[in-house]
Amino acid sequence: MLRRRLFALAPVLIGAVAVVAACAASKRDPRFPKRGPGCSLSIYHNLPEVKEWDDIGLVQVDCYLDESEVICLSRLRAEACRMGGDIIYNVPTKALRPVERGMIYRGNVAHTRIAKKQDDTPAATDAGSSSGPIEPLAPAAGAVVPIAPITDGGGQ
Repeated sequence: MLRRRLFALAPVLIGAVAVVAACAASKRDPRFPKRGPGCSLSIYHNLPEVKEWDDIGLVQVDCYLDESEVICLSRLRAEACRMGGDIIYNVPTKALRPVERGMIYRGNVAHTRIAKKQDDTPAATDAGSSSGPIEPLAPAAGAVVPIAPITDGGGQ
């Protein structure tokens, strides 16, 4: 009797484990960690004015007309920060109005790429330090090393 109940509950338990595993799996890119809601963002109505960026994804906020456009845009900014972006581009100048009492702002979230240094030569340092390997100041094999004469006569 107990076995029948366990076999009847098996598909439900397997399904629950699958749902928990799917929710626990992170689809976030570790290069773009979440940022706070007041993070600094650059908003562009067309393409960004930076040379290189990585697209993170689309961001969309739905707002009621009772809310102002400023509040709706601040929700868009907070969502882009949560996604880890520092750029929102392709944002319309006016909100989209798909329904009578609502508006939508939509855009692409991206993160600026850090420019890699092209010059691989070491930077200039102060004269006392060296960035090369340490070389001992030992005489070469077979070289005669002069010994300094004792000047105090060996007395104590």
